[in-house]
Amino acid sequence: MLKTVNTLLLKTLILVLLIVISFSVFADAGEWYLKPSIGVSVVDDSDANLNSMISVDEKVKLETDPGLTYSIGLGYFFTDDISLELSYSYFENDSDFKAQSNSDSSKGDVRISYVTLNSYWHVQRKGSLRPYLGVGGGFTTDSEVNFNTAQNEASLSNDGDLVFQLMLGFDFEINRQLAFLTEVKYTNIELTDLKQASSDQQIDDLQHNPFTLQVALLYSF
Repeated sequence: MLKTVNTLLLKTLILVLLIVISFSVFADAGEWYLKPSIGVSVVDDSDANLNSMISVDEKVKLETDPGLTYSIGLGYFFTDDISLELSYSYFENDSDFKAQSNSDSSKGDVRISYVTLNSYWHVQRKGSLRPYLGVGGGFTTDSEVNFNTAQNEASLSNDGDLVFQLMLGFDFEINRQLAFLTEVKYTNIELTDLKQASSDQQIDDLQHNPFTLQVALLYSF
């Protein structure tokens, strides 16, 4: 537990240091912005490894439903075309879990929150509408897999897994300070070492790679 906390703290400090350095270099070049967003995420079915000290290790299949995702970003425009953003996002998707040794499926959900540092390239504006591309990387701050079986309920969690994402979107300028954005985002997360404190069960190698369609407001200040 202490090792996990120290690793997460180190990653957080590195991320904060990078963004502070980047912003300070371009302190007088552009403007800050705040970007809240909401969207719907779609996740392909995936497999994970279920490990236990009292049973044979086996595969678990997850059939994941679409779910809501929320994000909040604080960013800075270095120029009219380039911006850097620190973002916090949260996914929640209902899932059906089915183990190889059991023909019945269990209901549950997957919940993931993560922090990323994103860079964006905005096409030069011609009129009110312009496209943009983005790429980001970071780590999970909390991951939970919850499921109900006939015998009990289980909740396995972890943090500190790596996150990568790609974004493609359009922004529509409402006025000088406010813009409306639509965005498609692909996120790549591999969850590892999901554990339950009161159990010897563990889930490994769970791929959670949602495509998200979201809308956002960008407020410059």
